Formats: sequence, C-alpha cells, structure tokens
Amino acid sequence: MNFALNIEKSCRRSPEKTCVVHDDVELTFRQMEERATRLARALLEMGVEPGDRVAVFQTNCFQFCEMLYAIGIVGGIFVNLNFRLRENEVSYILNNCEPKVLILGDRYAGLIDNIRENIPSLEHFLVIGNSASGMKNYESALALQPPEPLPLAPAGENDTACLIYTSGTTGYPKGAMLTHANIQTPLSDRYTFGEGTLLLNVPMYHIAGVISVLLPLYRGDTLIVLPQFDTRVFLNIAEEKRVASTYLVPTMLQGILDHADFDGKDLSSLKSIGYGASPMPTSLLLRAREALDADYTNYFGMTESTGIISVLSPEDHRLEGSKETIEKKSRRLTGIGYPIPEGEVRVVDDQDHSVPIGEVGEIVVRGKKVMKGYWNKPRETEAALRGGWLHTGDLAKMDEDRYLYLAGRKKDMIIRGGENIYPVEIENVLHSHPKVLEAAVVGLPDEYWGEIVKAFIICKPGQQVEADEITEFCRTKLASYKKPAIVEFVTELPKNAMQKVLKHVLRGEQSQ
Repeated sequence: MNFALNIEKSCRRSPEKTCVVHDDVELTFRQMEERATRLARALLEMGVEPGDRVAVFQTNCFQFCEMLYAIGIVGGIFVNLNFRLRENEVSYILNNCEPKVLILGDRYAGLIDNIRENIPSLEHFLVIGNSASGMKNYESALALQPPEPLPLAPAGENDTACLIYTSGTTGYPKGAMLTHANIQTPLSDRYTFGEGTLLLNVPMYHIAGVISVLLPLYRGDTLIVLPQFDTRVFLNIAEEKRVASTYLVPTMLQGILDHADFDGKDLSSLKSIGYGASPMPTSLLLRAREALDADYTNYFGMTESTGIISVLSPEDHRLEGSKETIEKKSRRLTGIGYPIPEGEVRVVDDQDHSVPIGEVGEIVVRGKKVMKGYWNKPRETEAALRGGWLHTGDLAKMDEDRYLYLAGRKKDMIIRGGENIYPVEIENVLHSHPKVLEAAVVGLPDEYWGEIVKAFIICKPGQQVEADEITEFCRTKLASYKKPAIVEFVTELPKNAMQKVLKHVLRGEQSQ
C-alpha cells in the first residue's frame, strides 16, 4: 500500500521520459529515481526508520520529486514546512512533529541555526545549495551513495505518509495526518487534471501542491516547477513546453488574461485548467473561457480532506443546451460544485442535524480521503472528527441537485441585529460591479447592531467609484440589512500563499 509503489512503476515504465523540469535542470524518470535512491540510502544511514519524520524547509524545486519518493521508500513521514514561516513558527512545528532529519534550502540555514538548540529531535541537516556550518551538503550526501534500487518499506493503508500543517491563521498550525490511502485516492479520480505536461504554480507545502507533484509522478507525465508564480514566465513556459494542464487561483488567471504578452502567445496546448482556493468571480471565469479554450474545473476542499470535497466539472462550465439548462449551469458557476463520489457530504446545523435544501449550514464530510487526525493533537482531532464526520468550518447551502454554494467560513459569519449575513453572498455581488476588481467583506463590532458589514474594495485599473454607489448597488441586489455600512477602498488585500484573503487582518485581529 506504500504510495511510493506507483512512482516506482512509472520509473520502470518510462525511464527515459522527462520527469521534472526546473530552470535549466531536466531529469528523466530514471535519473530522478537514481537520485531518490541515493537520498533514501542516505536517510537510512542517518537512522531514519518507518514512521520517523523527515522535514523539508525549502521553496518549490525539482528535488521535491525525489524527496517525496525517497521518504516513501524508507517508510518515513514527509513533513513540508511553509517557507514563509518565522523562527517561532518553525520551532513550534518542528517540536510538534519531532523530525529526525531536516532538509533545507541554504537561504534558511541562518534561521535554522538560530533555533536548532531548541529542537532536540533534530539529528541531521541536509542543505540544498551552499553548505552551512555543522550541516551536510545535500548533493554531497547523495554522491556518497550508490544508485541501485532499494525495496520499498512496507506500509499499511492507515499508516501516516505525510503531515501537512494548516495555515494557522486563527491559531497555531495543526499537522493533518494523511495516510498512504488518503494521498493515493485523488490520484486516480476521473476529475483530476487531464494528462500531459503539468505546470506547477502553487507552493508545494500546500495540499494542492503535493497532489500536483504526485499526479504526474504516478501517471508518468512531465512536471514543470515554478519556484513562484510570475505571469510572464508562466506564459513563456506554457507556450515553449506545450503545457497541457495547470492549477491557478483567480488572481493568477486575472494576471494572465491582463498581461500584455497574452494575445501573442500560442497556448493551444493548454487543455485542462483547475482553479480554487478562493472565490472565482463569474465575470472573470466567463472571460477566461472565451480567451482560453480549455476544460475548466473548480476544486473545493481542504488539507484535512486530502484536497477535493466537491468539483464543478468541465461539463458544468459549458453553457450549452436549453434555456433552462443554461440558466441552471450559469447559477452553478457561482458555486463550488457537486460532492465527489469518494466522500459523503452533508450540510448541518450546530447540533449536526442536516438542514433543509437551500438553507445554510456547515459542510461535513466522511470517506476514504478524510485525514487520520491531527499529529499530537487529540482534543483538536476529536473536535474536528466528532461523530465520524470531518467538520470543515465552511458554511454552504445545497440545492435540489446536491450542488453546493459557499457562504463563507463559519467564524466569518456576521450577525447583525440577530440576522445571519454570509460574506460570500455580498462579495459575489461586489465582484459583479463593473468597476470592482477585488472585494472582501467582514463584520465589525457595533454597539447597537452587534455587528455591521464592512467592505474592502480594489477598483479596476483606471476606474473610480464612490462608496455611496457601492452601497446602493448592493441594496438593489440584496436585502437592505446586508448592504455594507462601511466601504473602504484599498490597493491590496492581505492574503496567504494560496491567495486566500486573511480576514482576521481586515478585522484588525491578531493571529493567535
């Protein structure tokens, strides 16, 4: 059941096919496997045994393919850290998961050196790039080992394969334990990216990044790695390398369509575009469909569900058929799709009772993609998985066809004078305004109403709009009590690496 078995099969099936490309590095599956084997042998020499954690602290790079494979070979648990974290955050995570080995980029050597005495579990350090004091060089460690294949360590389907730490925007990060069965489930689903060369734009410490690396490794396809998203670089590589599929968040898609080079690029090879992580304005999606002839898929999920919970399929994006069908599909474009067959999904109230069709409740899910729990967090695990269901914290309503429509995070719901207000509903209206580029809505304390609605707005380039116009626009499309009481125009919104708006920052709160 070891997830590495399918990577091994790809290496045997297509040894001379290009496996991964990163800048001027291009490795075949044979070369990647040889490097992974050398790394696995080095890890064994360092005393790594099945179940031991091996942590990675590095930006997107080609080595992620061999690191995932090597850690799987020895039966270790892969832990990938957010490279944007500060010293106290890195210390917390490393002391929570207690890795024996840390693989890091040389840019982070100073940070790790400052805290290494406070992390007693760490015995070995492998540095990618320039060597650091008291740490082994990654390439030198590989060079000392032979490349002959090793037998895979046995692993049960419920054994933990990797720990992915949640963003921690409302508290310290929690390590979601994803099993060998968990991470293999999305790799064979019919709703994953189409086959062919995949261009990776999202960070590899995110669940979308991990799945985007594993998918081509399993299929025997080529992975092209971008260390970080850059619109011009994306356009050049997509054309030059004949990229077939990619995953984009809405701001990336916006930047691609708006770029001065877009019209001159041949992107005809791009046939599969996945999107998600933050709400996609319908106007942007319709514009993209006109400009880029590809299959679009909206993925909704979370780390704890190994990614996908529901999908808006390519067929859902094709506005074809009768007038009634087109109207229904147009409405679905504002939602997050249909629950995938690998999971059972319900929408429930605070007592975990299913709510009627069309009413807002919390999304809960169970099935073979749901995590095992949080590492060393029994209370949090019990709360998240109570009653055998993963409680996502996301609010939504379900229509008569079981399509889901997101209402926002449970903690972001606004209660004004006893009335529940869901920010996503207002944000969708704001995004439909012809002069609005981006918008975010939060609730602020109010002595009389309890909470009031505040909207933060970024105008489109060259456009200006008055606050009164925004308020009146919302009043014509929403119940009056939902319209923003305060409108603030800004030049940017605080976001994490996956471009999710950090609403606690907009509310003036501190991360705890």
